[in-house]
Amino acid sequence: MSVRTWQERFRAGDFSSRDRAVQCEAGWYDWFCRDDALAGRLKKISSVVLGITDPFILDNYYVWFKNNCPLEGPLYDDVRFEPLTGERDGKYFLVALDSHHELIKWTLYTERYGYDAPEFCCGNVREMTAYINAMAPELAQGIQPRFVQEKAAVGEYVRQHEGKAAYSIRREGDHLFAYQSSRDWKYRTVAVSDSPENVPQGFPAERAEQHGMLYVFPSKAPALDRADYVVRRAQRRKEQTR
Repeated sequence: MSVRTWQERFRAGDFSSRDRAVQCEAGWYDWFCRDDALAGRLKKISSVVLGITDPFILDNYYVWFKNNCPLEGPLYDDVRFEPLTGERDGKYFLVALDSHHELIKWTLYTERYGYDAPEFCCGNVREMTAYINAMAPELAQGIQPRFVQEKAAVGEYVRQHEGKAAYSIRREGDHLFAYQSSRDWKYRTVAVSDSPENVPQGFPAERAEQHGMLYVFPSKAPALDRADYVVRRAQRRKEQTR
């Protein structure tokens, strides 16, 4: 059913029963909690679905729910917004609630930004629904926001210096990102600009690197440059063969 129909049925009380079949009809797909806990969990996460007002999402998406069991920490829930056509095409997204592994209460993951880090996170559901409603026209028109291109430039910077992609590239603000090194697991902050002359405040101009049409400004050197890594690996291999 469409998000619009889901909202109407939820408000009419169609999904209030603890009956397992009713909760499956509401959209629960997978869970690790008790069956009779699903209705209460649905009530908590329903606020983000009920806050959707943009017609594109209301009439072109459906929702399904997952109760997650991480390796560490308590269970948490998420709601997934899937195009009714079944073709994601960069339009799929999900919202997680109270995940022990996130920095804040509500977290948005999108196909367009990638699943290594959230596109947006906030402390209350009003901010989250406002963001989703604002991003709906971009999804409808297939518009890629600038920060998606900027993240790709940061990814190329990391691959060049560390030999592999970062485990996580998080948005830290406008044109600002923090990536988690795959070498020492520490986060390093970088800024992205469209010109080497447009130096972000607090970032050394001499460290600027061009990646595609954009320039990446690291706040400090990478964990280990790729060239140094190759040399050290070769040295270790020589020592092992002696």
